[in-house]
Amino acid sequence: MATVNKRIGSAQASTINGVDAGGMMSASIDEGYDQEFASGPDGLMCPIIDRCTQYCRGSLVSQDWVEMINLLTGTLGTYCFYERKSGVVEATGYVKHTLLNPVVYDAELSLSSGEKANALATCSCSFECRAADPASTVAILHVPLDSQAAPTYLPAARGGIRILTTLHGAVSIYHVTNLSAKITIPLRKASNDGDIAYTAVDADFNGMSVSGSISFQDASITSAKLKCQDLLLAARSSLVATIRQAGGAANKILTIAGVIFGSAKVSPSANADFSEFTVPFKVCNDATTQLTLAGVNKIITIADAT
Repeated sequence: MATVNKRIGSAQASTINGVDAGGMMSASIDEGYDQEFASGPDGLMCPIIDRCTQYCRGSLVSQDWVEMINLLTGTLGTYCFYERKSGVVEATGYVKHTLLNPVVYDAELSLSSGEKANALATCSCSFECRAADPASTVAILHVPLDSQAAPTYLPAARGGIRILTTLHGAVSIYHVTNLSAKITIPLRKASNDGDIAYTAVDADFNGMSVSGSISFQDASITSAKLKCQDLLLAARSSLVATIRQAGGAANKILTIAGVIFGSAKVSPSANADFSEFTVPFKVCNDATTQLTLAGVNKIITIADAT
């Protein structure tokens, strides 16, 4: 059989639910069957297998980190991205992937800083596709189109070159090396009756959890307490970080409201340049002034520095 080149790569131009997730780093698509029913042996050398409940789910990673909240609040529609065909002229040299009704149920932000940091900030999210009708299959939920023209370039607010300042309430945290935050929303899904795939897929914002972690080399001692101990003993407050953007763009201010710290890890080492402290955190809501993804009292805000 003759060798035929059918390879694709160089994923780009990622858009999900109306949100341009520029600076695409990667995508992951997982599709198949969630259930398998196998017969008992009864004289069979291998079982008879029935497959049920098709699914299409995945994730994406983008350097457009300021879109974190928008990934969770976009209007349900499609997830589209392109891949370049090998050995084909650019005019018709792309494959377009379209996934229908991707319900986003988590989003994560990751920033690093310091001399050894070698990556820009990223945001990522996970999604589960909702079938529009009982007859929908994976071939309907994920549609590839061949021989497409080059997509329009999607600009991205790349940044995270350096974490310049960090505050928790009135406590300054110096020499921050890593900062992450993750929003996780309970996902409800069901496939019953004659449904081939999941026709009920919902992100339930009641019961949402927000957590994260901050790592730093600040070994300040105040009143016989390390900085990490000060944070453990601190009351609920906002965690505010000033982030340097790429390309000379204005700095961004990342504000995570209602942060409390639950533990601290100190890792002295004879082989490391400096000792590092890692302090995980959670966002704690308030019964009087409730935190939400949108509205006045936002859980996470990313804004231009003034």
